[in-house]
Amino acid sequence: MKRIRQISVFVENRPGRLLEVVDILGRNKINIKALSLADSSDFGIVRLVVKGVDDAIKVLKDNGFTISETSIIACMIDDKPGSLAKILRTLAENNVNIEYMYGFASPVEKKAVMVFKFSETKKAQEILNKYGIKMLTQEEIREI
Repeated sequence: MKRIRQISVFVENRPGRLLEVVDILGRNKINIKALSLADSSDFGIVRLVVKGVDDAIKVLKDNGFTISETSIIACMIDDKPGSLAKILRTLAENNVNIEYMYGFASPVEKKAVMVFKFSETKKAQEILNKYGIKMLTQEEIREI
């Protein structure tokens, strides 16, 4: 199974709190590959794909942050108009529910990486495999 380890950091919704998270990671030489921030009135969830997951978890916990880890799927797609619609259409036509997603551009071969959290990860992987959609490994995401 090609799953990527994602860290979720729970932070108070106040100025500077996101800075604290990324500053701690930077000072510890942990590279952020992707970041997504979701918030409510009281707290936020910072979702991170990093190079050095275990180290990131340790330093963030050591600095008082509440952390959880989630398995996600990262897919490499063409970085051109319509590519995201194509993959989303494939998932929708096969009744695959997406809980959340975010993406980032990759300098590798003018591609983009889309990060997905699915309700049914195994089913999603089967569909992505069936339609030849490239899923990345933890090692591949570290090299992007």
